Amino acid sequence: MDIYIDKENLLSLINSRAENLYNDCIKTLKKQLNVFFNFPKEDLKNDEKLMTWYSSFSQGVGGNNTFSFGASFPPRPLKSNTYKNFNSRQLSSAYLISDDRFDALNNTGTLLMAKPGEEIGLFNKLFFFQEDYIFEKRWRICSPSFNSWSDLSPYSLPLTDIIIVDPFILKNKDTDTDTIDLNIIAYLEILSQIINTKTNIVIFTNPNNIDVDYPVILPKIRAVLNKTTNVQPTFTLVKTSKEHDRTILTNYKRINSGDTFNFFNNAGTKITKGKEIGYSSLANAENYQLATEVINDLQSQINSLKTNNPSFIIGDKECNYLTF
Repeated sequence: MDIYIDKENLLSLINSRAENLYNDCIKTLKKQLNVFFNFPKEDLKNDEKLMTWYSSFSQGVGGNNTFSFGASFPPRPLKSNTYKNFNSRQLSSAYLISDDRFDALNNTGTLLMAKPGEEIGLFNKLFFFQEDYIFEKRWRICSPSFNSWSDLSPYSLPLTDIIIVDPFILKNKDTDTDTIDLNIIAYLEILSQIINTKTNIVIFTNPNNIDVDYPVILPKIRAVLNKTTNVQPTFTLVKTSKEHDRTILTNYKRINSGDTFNFFNNAGTKITKGKEIGYSSLANAENYQLATEVINDLQSQINSLKTNNPSFIIGDKECNYLTF
């Protein structure tokens, strides 16, 4: 995962070194992220504080991530639609930036951003608010900490896309309840609650397990995303029997489940045999690489279907991470 840092933000981060989470933030920069400084390296020579900090920072860095100076990204001045020209990698990058129009872009809910003074808070979001160098968080289904989808509300992060892979996600498991409304629709409301722009939804599921097909699920997804974002989403349904994992990918995290994401009935009783749901932060280099490999696998499925069963790809066919 990449992070872009303005000089003003770097100075602000250095000035927060008394904060408890500071060392974990620096460790994340050194060990997990590709760091792009939005200023020339020569500027270090003109600021003793920056030079002293970088001399220490550049020692013991990770072997797989990179550091570079002279970047100029995102383009300035910021606009509310700046993100629309970003590629998938840039949409999953973090931004420590200083700009008079910071709020115009930040308020869209699409990117993980921090203005000067907010740097520690951004890293804590990538740690799932655990105030520690931890990139995973798990909940036991129907435990005191996870009795409903709303319990995951505090962990919603910016996004442009939600990619759901679950062979059973469109199957009604309980004839006395609407499994779809109570689970994936309810969860989409939580995932998109801080978003204020169009969101792309893609679902990969097994065609043999579909009780609620595209014409029925489409208005449900539109209704809930219109409610949260005030913008109609795009929705694409991919029918394939080749994907067996249960995972959800968004810009900054990967979500994993056991046998399905259909967890609850209308009484709040657990209807899955799975025990846990887990979040993985893409700020961890290994998590980011695994998520990239999942995207590549899904793209292969799309490519195969386009050749052999194009009718199994239904809908808007829009996604920043997949090509239809």
